[in-house]
Amino acid sequence: MKLIDLFFRISLIIFLGALIACGCGKKMNPIPPDSLVPGAVRNFTVVQDGQGLSLQWLFPRVNIEGQPLTDIQGFRILRSQDRLDSTAACPPELTRLADIDLAFPQAGEVQGEQVRYRDEMLEPGYRYFYQIVGYDPNGKLGLESPTVSREWDILPQTPGGLKAQAGDRQVLLTWTPVNLLANGRPLSGPVSYNVYRQAPGESFVAANPEPLGEPRFQDIAVLNDIDYRYLVRAVRPIRSDTLESLDSAIQTAKPEDLTPPAPVLNLVAAPTMKGLELRWEASPEPDLAGYRLYRRSLAEPQFRLLNTQLLTKPYFIDQQTTKGVSYYYYVIAVDNSRRANPSQPSEVVEATR
Repeated sequence: MKLIDLFFRISLIIFLGALIACGCGKKMNPIPPDSLVPGAVRNFTVVQDGQGLSLQWLFPRVNIEGQPLTDIQGFRILRSQDRLDSTAACPPELTRLADIDLAFPQAGEVQGEQVRYRDEMLEPGYRYFYQIVGYDPNGKLGLESPTVSREWDILPQTPGGLKAQAGDRQVLLTWTPVNLLANGRPLSGPVSYNVYRQAPGESFVAANPEPLGEPRFQDIAVLNDIDYRYLVRAVRPIRSDTLESLDSAIQTAKPEDLTPPAPVLNLVAAPTMKGLELRWEASPEPDLAGYRLYRRSLAEPQFRLLNTQLLTKPYFIDQQTTKGVSYYYYVIAVDNSRRANPSQPSEVVEATR
């Protein structure tokens, strides 16, 4: 290695260390100038996961020099904590919480390039700070991730009394308001709610774009004839973060089409050589399944259905008629829903063969 290249690499590492550590006096892990240790992990996040915090990140793609990473042995999780009411400008120094060895991961979960670790050793009233550092087969630590923090306190009480009432392309959800913490003490400050919906074969996803201020939600982003599962969580603000309760009991709902087609218009009937021919204006309903045609004569006490199967075209020739006899007709449109909703009858028309 040329002396000028070695000098440049050493200067760059010293500069980066000073840049990252400035302000709080934090020391970087010493990195030998000829080491190809892992670079920083990607997409590091910390989110609440029930009664713990879930840390997730992706493998680094490059080493300390920005070249493609060829060797990594595992990850070290660093953590520190500080009271929520602390006025310190900088967090306490981070220390090792756990190691995830890729050859034998006793801690955490590794799926492809994604790594997950769940921290349940949390105390209410603290802010927790985390960093992730990869290390090589010799145990040399690489670049540290950015520090990500999350506030932690007592969760709100789990909502009860969840009810789900299905309608036409909608589900109305209601539940009992929450005014206590999980430990039974009164909940001071505002409380809101998040609703989660699960469609068949999918995971639960948030149904409301923003936390709800009332214990009710009308879900209109659903389709008819599909079974949906719902749960709700109470949300408590903690300074700049929020904490959700545990999951409520799950309720199911299956929206269905309750809207009938519009009545059929312009029904007409006229005699022909084959019988009485009836025509009407085709229904514009997008979910139309067909038509039912009803008829009666003066000698019959009530109308009866002429077609055993739905008519798919807006006309019909009634051949079962007698010359000189008057008949009365009306048509009903039927949709293709599971309920087969019928429209109101069309106007009645009279015809004599």
